[in-house]
Amino acid sequence: MKTISKTAAAAQRGMTLIEIMVVVVIISLVTGVVGVNVFNALKDASSKTARTQIKNLEEGVELYHLSHHRYPSTGEGLAALTTSSPQSAPVLKEVPMDPWGKPFVYIQPGAHNTDSFDIMSYGADQVEGGGDDITNWSK
Repeated sequence: MKTISKTAAAAQRGMTLIEIMVVVVIISLVTGVVGVNVFNALKDASSKTARTQIKNLEEGVELYHLSHHRYPSTGEGLAALTTSSPQSAPVLKEVPMDPWGKPFVYIQPGAHNTDSFDIMSYGADQVEGGGDDITNWSK
């Protein structure tokens, strides 16, 4: 009959419930920190994407202005950038939606850029003036 020494028995005993709980708590804390950082990075990326899209739309409206000698009216909206005319081809193939899946707001003449136009996204909360609006004017 074989006898097992105390050190060999200790090596075979496995983990206790407390040790398992400590590991689960550590994993939960790490997951929580990583999750918050990933969520903040996604939020920041959406805002940067909206700013880039607004810059591209501004350039498209300026190209439209050069071709037609006027800005699209509020009624025509940004969709005017996708239509052709006898004097010019469309400026854009399509007008993108903002990163939250909503259309950009276009106003001409602008309330903030009175000599040209305003373009804005209401941001993640989709409420005008909610604090996360992204615009083509300085606040």
